[in-house]
Amino acid sequence: MSTSPVWKGFLGDPDFVIVYLDDILVFSQNPVEHLEHLRIVFDRLRQYDVTLNGKKCHILRDQVDYLGFTLTPEGIQPQKKKIEAIQQIAEPRNTRELRRFLGMISYYRDMVPNKSTLTARLNRLTSKNCPFTWTPEDSAAFNSIKTALSQSVWLAFPDYSRRFHVFADASGHQIGGAIVQGKRIIACFSRSMTETQRKYSTMEWELLSVIEILKEYRTMLLGFPVVIHTDHKNLLYPRETSLRVKRWKLLLEEYRLELQYIAGSQNVGADAFSRLRYNFVKQASEEELCAVEEEEVAIDGPVVKNHQLEDDTCKTIIQHLESKQADPDYALRPALGVVLLHHHKRIVVPESLRQDLVEMYHSYLLHPGADKQYHTMSTFWWPGMEKDVTDFVKACHDCKRAKLHGGKQKYGHLPPIPVANTDRPFDVVHVDLLGPIVGDFYCLTAIEQQFRWLEVIVQRGKGSAATAISFERVWLCRYPRPKQVVHDRGPEFTGDEFQALLKSMAIKDKPITAKNPQSNAICERVHLELMNILRVRPDLQDQLETALDYAAYAIRASYHTVLRASPAQLLFGEDMLTRQLHFANWNYLSKQRFMAILQDNERENLKRVQHFYRVGDNVMLRVPARERKKTDPVSKGPFVVKAVHDNGTVMIDTGAAEYLTNIRRIFPC
Repeated sequence: MSTSPVWKGFLGDPDFVIVYLDDILVFSQNPVEHLEHLRIVFDRLRQYDVTLNGKKCHILRDQVDYLGFTLTPEGIQPQKKKIEAIQQIAEPRNTRELRRFLGMISYYRDMVPNKSTLTARLNRLTSKNCPFTWTPEDSAAFNSIKTALSQSVWLAFPDYSRRFHVFADASGHQIGGAIVQGKRIIACFSRSMTETQRKYSTMEWELLSVIEILKEYRTMLLGFPVVIHTDHKNLLYPRETSLRVKRWKLLLEEYRLELQYIAGSQNVGADAFSRLRYNFVKQASEEELCAVEEEEVAIDGPVVKNHQLEDDTCKTIIQHLESKQADPDYALRPALGVVLLHHHKRIVVPESLRQDLVEMYHSYLLHPGADKQYHTMSTFWWPGMEKDVTDFVKACHDCKRAKLHGGKQKYGHLPPIPVANTDRPFDVVHVDLLGPIVGDFYCLTAIEQQFRWLEVIVQRGKGSAATAISFERVWLCRYPRPKQVVHDRGPEFTGDEFQALLKSMAIKDKPITAKNPQSNAICERVHLELMNILRVRPDLQDQLETALDYAAYAIRASYHTVLRASPAQLLFGEDMLTRQLHFANWNYLSKQRFMAILQDNERENLKRVQHFYRVGDNVMLRVPARERKKTDPVSKGPFVVKAVHDNGTVMIDTGAAEYLTNIRRIFPC
């Protein structure tokens, strides 16, 4: 019962609880929030009949001892009684006792500057090839370690709304450095080099010190902006071509790094950890967050809150609201796990976060258009947000290079678009096959008509049997049975296997008119988006299934102009990125969507030449470009109209057979 997985099963995984064995730590921003957190924890423990030892419980403390450390709002330091216990340890009499002592010191290594230098002499005695002989020099080293531990540095907690500054340096035998934010030390680091590492070049020593610090504190630094300060100019422009340096450079690319040169006389902090002296780090001036390609900004409540409090405009409004003065435009509301400033129920984004947020969304949603990205970000707000998003998307180099923009051009006169209006989602599913994309691999797309929820399935070949298996395995096994399946009369859908599947499930087969992809425009538009995304991310093209999974996720999470929400918001009732609740009156939205499509049809009809086809008329039939050579006629005919239907289709007699087609493919003789 006293293991973390068991406790995690009891308590769930809230972000305000840490459990180690049977020690439960609950932490909060303020007393009111803390009482609410305690209530949640106690309710969970009561639910599982777990009894706490009241004598060991400490509640509503601003300082607590936990796992050998003292935690306070200002930071963390070694627990006083633990240090006192180490001070009482007698000199070791054998290798085993020495290793036990060094292990205790190593537990506090983040707080002891020069730790590797101080312990170097004693570490020598733990070697198998070195006999244990205690000398006065060893006693002096033993006592100096105790003294250093009693003077250990008070470490501050990391602030993820600010950049980390890493000061690194190396000497002939030691590497070391410090992680700093402002005037606060976050961590100290030092260790001895191996015999092999001591043979490296000076540039490799300096780069090694950076690599080792990043590896040691990877979980803290990965994904956040880090400024590396070095007193070795060659590190800024490394010309080493050794495989070792190339491997290290690949490791550095995982991080959001900026390298800055600092004179050796100013890099006293890093020198202190790698040489024989200690002096507090002289902090370089803070600079603006640099833009890093493909950076990701976590949508993290505490980060947004800290930036709001540091922004003069937001801070003034918050103080105004906290003084109980009502404001019709602004309010303090819970969101993202904290209380944030809102403008008409949208989170206010301070200026310092706007660029990063726009870039993160654009990258995360795989380069959507400006309108789609703006509406997907509707959880957030700032003055001029729509213009900022539009300007960013217009300036995106990847979008300019990869996307096709031919969809806005009008070719011919479009007939009225038949509109289906059903009250039940998942009644109508549109399917189509895209490809071949790579080799003999095709992509089957299945899209629900009301929510526009989609699945993208990779399959080998385009046969009816393979298509039936893909559709049944992914769509029919996951979602309610549809009443109709709309397709483009491709052989993969009209084949015996796919038709047998529809018949066995009592699903109505609804093919569109031949060679008229506009009637299945839902799938055609998605295909265009899928190919745009694959062009934007060429690095994923060798991993087709993974790339299409990412692409499908981006489409599901992105705002849809017809739906006035993302497919995920309508299906799940919440945003896929921020998990903010989304309430939609589906009946109202369905009627609005229905009317909007009708209005679009009317606008398109105004652009068409007024002509009414009648039975007996002679018409020409356009030949699709993909079915003719450049020197071939662009149309066939004339053919006689045999029937005219209200849905924009006509039956014509080609001489060989009667042929149903959409009026967009014909024109009068």
